[in-house]
Amino acid sequence: MNRESQLRLQAYLDGELAPAQLREITELLAQDTESKALYAELRATRELVRGNELEAKLTESREFYWSKIAREIDRNQRAQNAPDRTSRTSDFSWLRRWVLPVAGMAGIVVLLAIFMQAPSSSRSGLRLAEASEIETAVDDSSMNSFRSESEGISVIWVSSR
Repeated sequence: MNRESQLRLQAYLDGELAPAQLREITELLAQDTESKALYAELRATRELVRGNELEAKLTESREFYWSKIAREIDRNQRAQNAPDRTSRTSDFSWLRRWVLPVAGMAGIVVLLAIFMQAPSSSRSGLRLAEASEIETAVDDSSMNSFRSESEGISVIWVSSR
């Protein structure tokens, strides 16, 4: 017996055959002992499974269970029909990836250039003219200052009188 005949016997047992095929299978069962034996085995297996099948009990009602499935289907359909927002963000991904870091680095370079162009006297501390304007917390004190442009240093002495 070929596989096709075996599948037709199973379909006959399950009541899934068209009327034309039903006549063929009944004739096959009447003539072929191997088909009869397979049919009897399939029927016994079906009854055995049916009689010992575990009952599955749902914690939810049947209506609630199917409504959850329907809601999930609706949610998936809405997600498929929604406009694709990732395409808009991907249009500007190059901006985040390249332009913003380059702009940040350019800003740092400009700040460094401004700092490097500042006169050295303003970076080295107090100038001679500013040194005379410094006020001290002690009333009886005096201040002397010295600036050497060649050495790039300023020295300020504060002493009490």
